[in-house]
Amino acid sequence: MDGLKGKKLLLLGGVRPACEIIREAQSMGVETFVTDYIEDSPAKKIAEHSYMVNALDVDGVAELCRKEKIDGVITGYVDMLLPYAQQICEKINRPFWGNAANIDMAINKEKFKSACEKSGVQVVPWKIANKDNYSEVLKEIVPPVVMKPVDNSGSRGVVKCYETAMLNECAQKALSYSKCGEILIEKAMDPHCEFSVYYMLNHGECYLTGMGDRYVNIADTEIAPVGQGMLFPSVHLSEWIEKMDGSVRKFFKDNEMNDGFIFVQGFYENHNYYVHEIGYRLNGGFSYKIIDYFSKYNQIKELIKFSLTGDMDKTEIQKSNPFFDGYGMIITATLKPGTICSVAGKEEIEKENGVLQFCQLHDVGEKLMSRGTTAQVFAYILCATKTKEEMQKLINLIQDKLIITGTDGSNILNPIIDPSRILFER
Repeated sequence: MDGLKGKKLLLLGGVRPACEIIREAQSMGVETFVTDYIEDSPAKKIAEHSYMVNALDVDGVAELCRKEKIDGVITGYVDMLLPYAQQICEKINRPFWGNAANIDMAINKEKFKSACEKSGVQVVPWKIANKDNYSEVLKEIVPPVVMKPVDNSGSRGVVKCYETAMLNECAQKALSYSKCGEILIEKAMDPHCEFSVYYMLNHGECYLTGMGDRYVNIADTEIAPVGQGMLFPSVHLSEWIEKMDGSVRKFFKDNEMNDGFIFVQGFYENHNYYVHEIGYRLNGGFSYKIIDYFSKYNQIKELIKFSLTGDMDKTEIQKSNPFFDGYGMIITATLKPGTICSVAGKEEIEKENGVLQFCQLHDVGEKLMSRGTTAQVFAYILCATKTKEEMQKLINLIQDKLIITGTDGSNILNPIIDPSRILFER
C-alpha cells in the first residue's frame, strides 16, 4: 500500500456502515475526509477530517475537493448518493466506477428491468404504474403481488398485496415513497428462495466472487420479510454459473459496467432464476468480509485503490473463488420497534472461534421504529466455519447469548435464524 500512503480520500455520506470504508482506508495509510449535512454522522467521528457540505451539492463538494487536493471520492451503501458521486468525480477529473447512464439504470427499477430483458437476463414478471394511470394498470393485476417505488431502496415503500380489493390502497402506499411518482408491480415470489450474487469488475474483466442464499422471517405478510441471514456458498451456485452467469456478464458489458462492485438479487423457483434487484455499490451486509476470509483479498480496499488511482490490483481480484472451502454466514440480528436499553452477550459472541466480526449498527439509547426495512437491523454477525456442524453450533450460541432489552425490560430482538432451517447442500 506504499503508493497510496498519504493520499486523500473523501467519503460522501457518513452513515454507520460507511465507517468500514474509513477504517479500511486508514489501514492503508490513506488520509480520510467525510462530508454530509449531519454534524455528528458516524463516519465523521473516526475520520481525520469532516465537513458540513451536503453530499448532494455537486459544485460545493467539487470545490471542497479542489481546496483540499482530494485524490479520490467514494461512497457506499446508499443508492441515492451514487449519481452525485459520479458527477463530482467527473467535475474534478477523478475516477468513479460507473457513468451517468448505468448508475441511473441501476437505481431505477423500471430501467433495470428493461435493461435485463434486453440482455437476456430473466426477471420477476412485472408491470409499471404511475400516480396518474395506476387505477387502469391495476385492472390487469392478479394478486399476490409486490409493489415498490422504482426509485427507493432498503425495502422502503415495499408493500405486499394478496387481495384484489386491496390493490388500490397498496398502490397508493407504495406511491407515497416514490419521488418520481412511479411504482413497480411484481409477481409475489417465494421469499424463502431468495439469493444474492456478487461480482467485481476491473477494466471490463468480470469476476464472480460469491453467491449466498438468504433466509427470512415472515412476521407480517403485508410488508417485506425480516432478513435473518445469508449463507455462503449458495446451494445453487453451480447451476447459476451454468444458466445465468453468461447472460449477467453480457448485461454488464451491454451497459458499460466495466469497474466496481455489483450485487445481483433474485429468486430461484423450479430450476429458474428470476432477477429483481441490482446494486452498483457496496451492500449493507458486509459480505466483503466473508469473501476476504475465504478468498484472501479485500474488496473495499480494491475500490479505494480504484477511487484513488483508477485501477485495482488484478492479482488480488484474481483470487476470487465463489466455491468457498467451508461455510460463511451473515447472521442478521433485527429488532422489534422500541428503544435499545441494554445489549448483553456481544462480548462473549465476539470471542467465539468462527466469529469474524460483530458489526453493530445501533447503540444503546437509539429508538428503532421501522418494520420490514433494513433500518431495523441491529447488527450483522459475520461467521465462517469449516463444517456445517460448527456453524449450527455457533448460531445456537448466538441465539442463547444475545439479548437486547427495551424500555419494559423485554427482549426486543427478533428471532435469530433456526439452524435446522439452513440448507447447506443440495
